[in-house]
Amino acid sequence: MTVRSNGAAAPSYLINETTFAKADLEPKLAEIFATRQEKVMFVKGDKDLDFSKVAEVIDFGHQAQVDNIGLITPRVEAGQ
Repeated sequence: MTVRSNGAAAPSYLINETTFAKADLEPKLAEIFATRQEKVMFVKGDKDLDFSKVAEVIDFGHQAQVDNIGLITPRVEAGQ
């Protein structure tokens, strides 16, 4: 899951590189994780994005019954 900053506009939300409207995120996540035994989700937010936007996505994951949610930071992404 990626949250991209769009400057003053609302952020963009992507699941596996497919863009979704914010209102569609929780139902889509619930659909994705409904049949998975391992319910792990990773969230990446642009560095200039207000963290509250990332926190909303984390909440959507919790509502979709995701057990483990990790954050992808620049250091994690660089393999450090």
